[in-house]
Amino acid sequence: MRTISYLISFLLLAACTGTPSKAPLTLWYDKPAQNWDEALPIGNGRAGAMVFGGVEKEQLQLNENTLYSGEPSVVFKDVKITPEMFEKVVGLMKAGKYKTASDLVCKNWLGRLHQYYQPFGDLHIQNNKPGDAAGYKRALNISDAVATTVYKQNGVKYEREVFASHPDNVIVMHLKSDTPNGIDISLDFTSPHPTALQKGTDDRLILHGQAPGYVERRTFEQIEQWGDQYKHPELYDANGKRKFDKRMLYGDEIGGKGMFFEAQLKPVFPKDGKCEITDAGIHIYNTDEVYFILSMATSFNGFDKSPSRDGIDPSAKAASILEKALSYDYQTLKQRHTEDYRSLFDRVDFELFSSPEQKAMPTDKRLEQFAGNADPDLAALLFQFGRYLMISGSRPGGQPLNLQGIWNKDTIPAWNCGYTININTEMNYWPAELTNLSECQEPLFRMIRELSVSGAETARNMYNRRGWVAHHNTSIWRESLPNDNVPTASFWPMVQGWLCSHLWEHYQFTQDETFLKNEAYPLMKGAAEFFADWLIDDGNGHLVTPVGVSPENRFITEDGQTAAMSMGPTMDMAIIRETFTRTIAASEMFNLDESFRNELKDKLARLLPYQIGKRGQLQEWIYDFKEWEPQH
Repeated sequence: MRTISYLISFLLLAACTGTPSKAPLTLWYDKPAQNWDEALPIGNGRAGAMVFGGVEKEQLQLNENTLYSGEPSVVFKDVKITPEMFEKVVGLMKAGKYKTASDLVCKNWLGRLHQYYQPFGDLHIQNNKPGDAAGYKRALNISDAVATTVYKQNGVKYEREVFASHPDNVIVMHLKSDTPNGIDISLDFTSPHPTALQKGTDDRLILHGQAPGYVERRTFEQIEQWGDQYKHPELYDANGKRKFDKRMLYGDEIGGKGMFFEAQLKPVFPKDGKCEITDAGIHIYNTDEVYFILSMATSFNGFDKSPSRDGIDPSAKAASILEKALSYDYQTLKQRHTEDYRSLFDRVDFELFSSPEQKAMPTDKRLEQFAGNADPDLAALLFQFGRYLMISGSRPGGQPLNLQGIWNKDTIPAWNCGYTININTEMNYWPAELTNLSECQEPLFRMIRELSVSGAETARNMYNRRGWVAHHNTSIWRESLPNDNVPTASFWPMVQGWLCSHLWEHYQFTQDETFLKNEAYPLMKGAAEFFADWLIDDGNGHLVTPVGVSPENRFITEDGQTAAMSMGPTMDMAIIRETFTRTIAASEMFNLDESFRNELKDKLARLLPYQIGKRGQLQEWIYDFKEWEPQH
């Protein structure tokens, strides 16, 4: 009893004295970013910026996560597997003629690349005060999601804060000096899109433009070598002749297609100040403090609607967002932002020890020394930085994290900057539940629902099978066909099963039976329906997939063939086994679809077992092939 009393007294004392405040988690540097890769990312789950932290010239490279090239009308859908071609490919697979079968699949069963995530533009801030900077520091406080730049110039201290607010849907930048009239700056927008124009009004600066209606990163030579001109009617005429000498088409070049976008930037003076706004930009002077509110919007109106013909008015949307944010002063905007952000970020605390000398170093120096000098605190910081990026890039109502999150500067970005859903998209979201950021998966779940709509069309029209299917890549337009012409990746009709694993894991973590029954189960059932129809008998009483790849590897057969496609690769069988098992479990839990459940039970029992190879390894393929790339 006395021990309990002591414990209660201790807990009461701890509650009264409180926990000592911790230093914020910060990435910091002693010089401005020299390029995009060194800039610091901010985001609110919809809009984002890379902040360079310059002194003479500051730059915010801007993104809005619905701004893509193309629209639903440019999605290529003319791919169909005829019964004759299917039997021919399966016959070749069973005969061990993998290279010939793969060539037929690449020639007849593949579409074209999906469309591209686009940069929005750049906001430039010119410092009109001459003089060298001293005491420079730029930082990203990931405890509060605020980027700062501090320096002295001619003895005057300057501070700059930038954050992207999720509750108010804006990017906010605050500048102040410790001397009256210390600020003299000029601001303007630029954009990589030639359609973009800047315009000044009485109280704000506007950037309006239209994204390309079509983009293709494969070269003309690659397209022609593959004989794929017919897949690109935007670029080639009916005779396979080029219509353009470029592969990025705007406006009239593509029938007016393409997404419209607009940014609106408004300065606000807490005290006195001078402001001139023209079509050339904004000039701010005779003040020691000013902040700017930036709203961004596009005409995106859903994955199945034309943004050029049935789109939302981005001007009205950007204006509405801005006006709502203007009802708050700077401190309130910042407070609303930090409270919202911390409600997610503060759920996890993780500390590892490093020396005070290590912690005192700039982050880039710590990274340089990490390989040869253990720095556990830096590992903990990078773990939390990963959570910061998840919160900043994926919030309910936005789009899922693509290959670069929401940050991209290129009009033809690497790998289309889309969703590589044969692993990369899944990898982006593996940490969500594990790091207590369950809500951040909502954009992914919405993408799965939307992909099931286009995927049902592909299952029906291309495969003549039930359920829904998707392949290794997609974009905001939810392309579900096998795309591009890469034998090791393109033909992979397994995505739906792996994506549905995120739905099941969400249920496992939350125990939300309503979610499982109403949202997850219908999608899981559709994935299982396709797999049930896709399986064939291997001739030995086992069910296997007729054609598949082990992304993104090749194998070498005993007779010297190098190929990527075969029957029943192990990854196919693992995903199907998992999908069937979980779909059966959900069906039994809610007493749904008994006859389909029994079909799955029968086929689950007949799936090809996992195979052990001569080296004691789990085989990657149905046979113990030699791997082309053992380290993959």
